[in-house]
Amino acid sequence: MIDVSSPDSAGLQAVPAQSVNHFASVMERMMVQVNHELADSPEYRQLIGQNPLQMLEMFQRHFAPFMLTVFRLNSFDLLVRTLPWLYRTYHSRGFSHDFFRHALLTWIKVLRDNAAGVDIREILAVYEWMIDHHFAIVELSGSSTSLGFTLPNETDGMQQIFTALLLNGDHGGCLRLVEQSITTAGELRYFYEHVVRHSLYTVGTLWERNEITVAEEHQATAIVGRVTSYLYGRFVGTPQTKGTAIVTAAPNEFHEVGARMVADVLELDGWDVTYLGANFPHDGLLELIRRQQPFLLALSVATPFNLEKARELITTIRRIPEFSSLKILVGGLAFSVVPDLWQEFGADGYATDLEDLTARCSAWWQEGKVRT
Repeated sequence: MIDVSSPDSAGLQAVPAQSVNHFASVMERMMVQVNHELADSPEYRQLIGQNPLQMLEMFQRHFAPFMLTVFRLNSFDLLVRTLPWLYRTYHSRGFSHDFFRHALLTWIKVLRDNAAGVDIREILAVYEWMIDHHFAIVELSGSSTSLGFTLPNETDGMQQIFTALLLNGDHGGCLRLVEQSITTAGELRYFYEHVVRHSLYTVGTLWERNEITVAEEHQATAIVGRVTSYLYGRFVGTPQTKGTAIVTAAPNEFHEVGARMVADVLELDGWDVTYLGANFPHDGLLELIRRQQPFLLALSVATPFNLEKARELITTIRRIPEFSSLKILVGGLAFSVVPDLWQEFGADGYATDLEDLTARCSAWWQEGKVRT
């Protein structure tokens, strides 16, 4: 069994920067080659079940950038904690467990084909380690733990009712529930943190296990969007007593509910918030920061596959002198996988929940006022 409690559990060597940069430069080409070789395999249909070729391509589109993040950060703890979730998600959709071992062997071949004289021994060792621990990862994938968190128990009636309404697609029932129950900013924060968050984790877990369809998962998320829009309209107009903040999901991140709740709670706490939603483009965000000169950037990342995009964005921001005073706060499920991951990204902090969010941002604002 893999010990996920220690970042050194994999016993792997740090990947040199030259090797990482080479991997990044040929990653797109290698993904295409891996897809072709897997699709040409005699075991292809047995490996991916009844799934179309697009599902195979989606797997590589997720897996390769994630591995790049692992190599850049030398975070093998992130690798160990994410692999079981990745196995479970694709296996529940008909991929054979043998697919993962077959894909890793193909990656090793393609990596060697594209080495171009660069020493990639440490990278190959990571793929060989995954193959060696294949059966242990399969075993872990059958556990109830998902991406580093265990689904919390339903502790009150509102959680149970809201989750049931979401899964039934009853947007009218959800709106009536919040209309009757949410009257203060404190109640709104509790609802976001303990009801919406719990319900969406439940929906996400059911989707991972293939117990609900993609359409049902999207419907539930859309209903939450309608509910948060309705609630925002009831509290809009809160006096702005603090600085400016930009809140967005990371580039390529399409899960925006967490970012939306962060934006609402910050605005209720007195911040002047610009909310950008999902998948806001890298260059557009830099231009907006340049124009608005905000005090704070809050960046949400839900899935580990999008961590590399977030890392690239923060790295770029930190290299621009005029952004040197910008505070960057990160959050989202992807950062909860490894508690100290945010430090490797160059962020100023990580919010574990909405209470932590407002406390950290308020403290930064007060510190800034004292300095000026």
